[in-house]
Amino acid sequence: MRLRKFPALRKFGGRLLVVVVATALSALAVNLFIECNIGSDTLTVLLDGLHKSLGVSVGLASFCISIVFLAAGLLLNRTSIGFSSVMYSFLVGPLINWIHPFIANMNLADLSLFIKIVIVILANLCFSITYVLLMNFGNGMYAIDAVLRYMESKFGLRYAFGRICADALFLSSGFLFGGIVGIGTVIAFALTGPGTVLLEKMLFKFRRIYKLR
Repeated sequence: MRLRKFPALRKFGGRLLVVVVATALSALAVNLFIECNIGSDTLTVLLDGLHKSLGVSVGLASFCISIVFLAAGLLLNRTSIGFSSVMYSFLVGPLINWIHPFIANMNLADLSLFIKIVIVILANLCFSITYVLLMNFGNGMYAIDAVLRYMESKFGLRYAFGRICADALFLSSGFLFGGIVGIGTVIAFALTGPGTVLLEKMLFKFRRIYKLR
């Protein structure tokens, strides 16, 4: 059987591929940030803080936070929540825990500061690609982005600024819980919002070629 004879199956396969790639990139980024030990992206600072203060795994903390975001997205911007949003929310936590041993064995904390900064920048790029994939090519965007897009459409709050505000909330809460804050946090704070918007604009030019909807 050829998939082109079954467009619904082909569409589902495309969406599944998007969410798997997006989730894997996000889980990889979280582990890279934590293992470099020079400060994480703002959300991972929160996850790290919950891990340290509550004694739960980073993956479990991520799972709980993702479900909270998903509930908020369903409440405020239901039309932007779909298959990809739900799958990502349920899969990212377990994938973080699954990938962790592989990254931990690389002993990234022993590398030079310059190399760790490069790894942190790459990890941040992974996050930006995740957000763009879910917003533009999946069936439903990342739940927190659904909330931010709602704020943008209803109140004129630009997505990049909304992302910075959300990052500030994650950072302050995570720091209070004991999450590590450092130069990696500064890099992620500066790059997440602008990087996501830039990648979205770049990929929009090729949307007709790679469109999965």
